[in-house]
Amino acid sequence: MASRLVNLQRQLRWSDFGTPRPGPDPPPGAVATAAQTRATHSHSYNAEAVPGTHPREFRLKDDVTVTVLLQHAQIFVNAWVFRRPTSFQDDLLHHEQGHYDLVALFCRDMFIDIMALKTQTFAAPNDVFHAVDGVMGPYDALIAAVHAPYDVDAQHGRNAAQQRRWDGFIQAAFTQPRNPAVNAPDGTPYRQALADVLRSGGVSI
Repeated sequence: MASRLVNLQRQLRWSDFGTPRPGPDPPPGAVATAAQTRATHSHSYNAEAVPGTHPREFRLKDDVTVTVLLQHAQIFVNAWVFRRPTSFQDDLLHHEQGHYDLVALFCRDMFIDIMALKTQTFAAPNDVFHAVDGVMGPYDALIAAVHAPYDVDAQHGRNAAQQRRWDGFIQAAFTQPRNPAVNAPDGTPYRQALADVLRSGGVSI
């Protein structure tokens, strides 16, 4: 099976959040956590010998799989959310979608960087594994770091202007080609790396 990225684009639904947590409505004017979304990735990859090399060299096998996953143990929605107007629920779900999209885009960029390793050769299989781990580590740090500035800026979706700003970052990373252009092996232009989009927009991560 050829290398693949799974679940880059997934539309969240309230059913993804499990049974709503019971509890009273927050007091009028109080700020309370309404919901939480967290995502991560699973991955598999292998090394293979490069045919005809003496001494033998190794490369990344073209069967890498990176899958974006919801972390169900860390996802919740409070029951009082569904006693609020539909517009509140929709805005909140939109904000939570942003959490997922940010992680998915970092996973996409990580996958692209892992794929770039296919052009390299290594002295041993473990060297291949170390190279892949070296790509994943910084992206895992970005995934862990991005939620706080997103929530602080957008105030968990309550600040419409800041939410639109972050929506713009996400949209740009999904749609805007890199400059200078970089293409996938099939000729498809790679989109802007999310980290570049955020940093150019003034987000420190």
